[in-house]
Formats: sequence, structure tokens, C-alpha cells
Amino acid sequence: MAEHLHIINPQSRQAPGLVMTQTATDILRSVQLVAEEPGTLTMVAGIPGIGKSETLLRYIQNNPEAMKFDIVAGEGRIWDLAANLMERFEMGTPNSRRMREERLRITEAIGMGRIVIFDEAQYMANYNPRGGFNFDAFEWVRAMAEEGLFSVVFCGDLSLADTIGSVPQLRRRLVRPVVIRSIPKGDVAAFAAARGVSDPAIIDALAAVAKRHGGLADVKRALEHSAQRACKRGITTADVKAALLYLGLSAQGGL
Repeated sequence: MAEHLHIINPQSRQAPGLVMTQTATDILRSVQLVAEEPGTLTMVAGIPGIGKSETLLRYIQNNPEAMKFDIVAGEGRIWDLAANLMERFEMGTPNSRRMREERLRITEAIGMGRIVIFDEAQYMANYNPRGGFNFDAFEWVRAMAEEGLFSVVFCGDLSLADTIGSVPQLRRRLVRPVVIRSIPKGDVAAFAAARGVSDPAIIDALAAVAKRHGGLADVKRALEHSAQRACKRGITTADVKAALLYLGLSAQGGL
């Protein structure tokens, strides 16, 4: 199976509320590919604040055959995953002595052709007290997907890319995984354009803000406050500067 590791470089529907950034388009392309090939897997890994979860949530809202499970730290073992899945399908509690049978039951409940998204999937890598990490939960999900002919999307932070990269039998099965190591300036420009802003100075300042911990969330917040200040007229440099000052982001921008 051909694989394509796509790393978005810093240089380098529409459903209401979703800005179709370069990153969002890239993520949806990979999800669509596995949706068209039942039994396949992909990965979306990246820094916080780039819109991974929001993009996948919008996909689910537009595709009723898709479902999403949030993995919580400390609850990413096989039994925990089985309990999460069985609770969704009202199947009771998994029997730890019959996990193979439970896996088959869950596979049947999910059904062929569906898309299952595991968000915060980095927590499926479990620390082994004897040293290193245990990746059995990923293999358990992979086996279900291939047997049940449904597709899987693993979504998480950059540690997820490192985790899956260390499991060759899993890594080679991924279809066009997406890894985002920084927020493309084009994504910031797309958010600005959605507010009618195209001033290069404003986009540069917002791109600097996006590089900080808040990512696109800070950009969105700054643009919302700028729009409130501008009222019905177009957003100006002064509006953005005032918004950045108000939000405590002025030192991060360049206005």
C-alpha cells in the first residue's frame, strides 16, 4: 500500500464555522482516502491549536457514518478502549478474560464501511513499568479495522507521530498520514480572509501570535475582538493592535 507522509512546512462546503485552511484541507483529504478504502488507517498528528479536532468534528457532523472517541490519559489500554466502545453501543462491560471475543463483538457492532476517529490517540501508548511503552492498543484497533472493514483515523499531538513511527507494522499501513509541525502562514491568512482582512502587516502580526501556545485559537480570538471594535466597517491595523493589547498578546505580534 502506498503511503505518503505529508509534513506541512512553515513556508510552505463549506460548513458554517469551519475555515478551510491548508491544514483543514489536508486533513480532510486523508480522511476521505481511508473512507474510500475500508479497513485502512491514517494519522493526523500536530502541534496544538491548528484545528485538528475541529476539522474532524466537522467531518463527523457532515458524515453520519463516522464516529469519534476521545482517549483520556491513563485510559488508553485495550480494556479501556473496549469499555469505551462497548458503552457507546450499549453492550455492557468487557470481560477481561475474553478480550478476543469482545473484540469480535465490537467489530460487528461498528459495522463495515464506517470511519472511527480516535482523538488524543497518543494516550493509547501505555508506559510499561519494565521499561519503554506498550503499543498493543494500536494493534488491537488495527486488527479490528482490517477484520471489520472499517476505517480508522488516529489523531493527536506530535508525540503520536513518534509513537506510530516506532511501530513499523503499523506505520507502513498508514494511508497518507498528516504531520503538522508548525502553523502555516496560509492558515492565518485564511482566517483573516474570512473576516475580510488581507493587510499583509496584520497577517504577519497574527502569524507571530499563532506561533505561540494559543495557535489559531488566539488568531480567531484577536479577529473577533477586532471585528467588535470595527463594528460594521472593515477591520484596520489599529483595531487588531487594540485587540492584541486587550488580550495580552501584543508582545507576540508585530503591530
